[in-house]
Amino acid sequence: MKDMLRSLRFTQREHPRYWWFQQPNHDYVPPIFAVLDDEEWDIIAQWYDETDRRGSPGEINIPGISLISALIGGNGIQNIVQLGHYEGFSTLLLGFTMRRMGLRHSIFSVDIDPQVTEFTRSWVQHAGLDPYVQLVVDGSDAAHLPQLARDYFRADIATVFIDSSHQYQHTLRELETWYPELQPLGFLLMHDVSACAANFDATGEGGVLRALREWTTTRPVSYLLINEQVDVSHPPLAYVDACGLAIIQKGMN
Repeated sequence: MKDMLRSLRFTQREHPRYWWFQQPNHDYVPPIFAVLDDEEWDIIAQWYDETDRRGSPGEINIPGISLISALIGGNGIQNIVQLGHYEGFSTLLLGFTMRRMGLRHSIFSVDIDPQVTEFTRSWVQHAGLDPYVQLVVDGSDAAHLPQLARDYFRADIATVFIDSSHQYQHTLRELETWYPELQPLGFLLMHDVSACAANFDATGEGGVLRALREWTTTRPVSYLLINEQVDVSHPPLAYVDACGLAIIQKGMN
């Protein structure tokens, strides 16, 4: 029987990971979930339940994955490199998007942690997404990875999504590694670009926001930093994720 409620049940869950579902006027199933077939939704619901039991939730939230999936699906973007998959929430949803589009060998996902990668791999297999997703255990700034991604895609790299260590120095190295490898007019997307998200940097050096501010001053790129100025206190937000999102487009050359 079709589950009509889907994520509406999450309004009753107390963990902070469910904050989006408890916002005013969010009494609906977000499109990123509504578009799933029953089997796909069952997998996402089971994934939430298991990660709740493990006490290890950590995933990009509904605003971020909704924007990225819409960008890919609305434009027929052929592939995406994901830097930091953790326990696989975004990998599963991006995989479902690519499967609906019929794009095999379209997600190349890197994480430095072998344990979370094996957990993610088990869910990718459970979802039947093996033909669409390649999981790699490595440092996301490793210089040899872009060629491995191109080999897997059998194409140039169209999109890169960075959501990994959140550390200033490491983020700079990721930008230096991956931006030159993008196809002309390709996209580089980054989570946690706001002032408050700078606190996620365990080294205390300013995180993703500092890295982006410095890196973009010396390069002729087109970019948008959503919620860049958002700190601990803020007015009601149009883009409700206080952690923010960056959209960077590579130039023609």
